[in-house]
Amino acid sequence: MKRTMRWAAVPAAALAAGLGLCAAPAQADQAPRADYQAIAHPVVGRVGETVEVELGVRNGGPGPAGGRPGHGAGTYEVTPPPGTAIVAAPHSGARQPCAAAVSPDAAPGSYICSIGENFSAGERDTLSFRVRIDGKVDGAEGLVRILARDGEPSTDPDPGNDTAPIRVEVVDRTPEPPRPASPHTNSTLLLATTSGTAVSAGAIAFGVSRRKR
Repeated sequence: MKRTMRWAAVPAAALAAGLGLCAAPAQADQAPRADYQAIAHPVVGRVGETVEVELGVRNGGPGPAGGRPGHGAGTYEVTPPPGTAIVAAPHSGARQPCAAAVSPDAAPGSYICSIGENFSAGERDTLSFRVRIDGKVDGAEGLVRILARDGEPSTDPDPGNDTAPIRVEVVDRTPEPPRPASPHTNSTLLLATTSGTAVSAGAIAFGVSRRKR
């Protein structure tokens, strides 16, 4: 009887150890994750004008961004609105984090940008894009879109804010102020006014003299 109980205790100990091993990944999976939030400001200016627009991403927390050392904390795509064009890839000091998108399904004129490492909760990683307004297109919108890492499942707790529209506000040109009259025009007008006044005065004097006679 004792032998039976001893052999039964061995599987029980192994089962308890197995449960302990399975519980460790579950606890690790409960670590706070980073909520990536796309940032987009509108393109505001006149047709033909080149303006600066801040675009990028924010780590809404509560956890830090993941990523392997040396590979950054992820990437995002910037697609300019119809009727506009990104004139140059942004620079951030010695770092050039953006490159023209070359994949077959990429939108024309779009860029892929990398997010810097050590992307802590509450921080922003944005760049100043120079955007040229080529024409007014009603309802035109571009897009900032956070991309999933290749071969890695998305861990973003709120994927609904992973995109943000880039809107366009075309400002009409202000009317030009009236030009001042040239000096030649002023002198001519003054001469005409003076001559007319003199003629009127002469006519009045002539009428008075006739009445005296």
